Amino acid sequence: MLSIKDADSAENNSGSKNNVISPVACTIPNRKPGAPKLSGSIPEVRIRPGSYLHSFYKKDVVAEEFFCNYEVNPDFEWAIAEAGFPIVARGAQGEVRAIESSKHRFFIATLFQPQLSSNFGKAHPIIVEFLRAAAKWKVQKLEDSLLE
Repeated sequence: MLSIKDADSAENNSGSKNNVISPVACTIPNRKPGAPKLSGSIPEVRIRPGSYLHSFYKKDVVAEEFFCNYEVNPDFEWAIAEAGFPIVARGAQGEVRAIESSKHRFFIATLFQPQLSSNFGKAHPIIVEFLRAAAKWKVQKLEDSLLE
């Protein structure tokens, strides 16, 4: 998909020189002891206007919950975009925080974790939109089967 020979994640410790996923560059201050380098609520995630993600939030800047040690290696942003996955959210320092694809019914990949900020009374916008997309797909499949 990315057409990069020997592409890998630094998490695998394979020795690849083409780690598309690398350790988080900047740790978050005041995180809990032993927590991943990028963990807790991050108050500034900038969403690209015109993206699916922006249509879910209806905001340009959101706060999100993270719990991870790895992120997109900035040296490979070009490859991700060329493969059809534009970057649609960035952190305060320009770090990649989400990508999506307009070629799929619902393809959004985030570094933040929507389930961490969802609760019984208020589901995260990505979860709500995923459920809407799944319901729409199911209705379309049912309609298609009735036409056969």
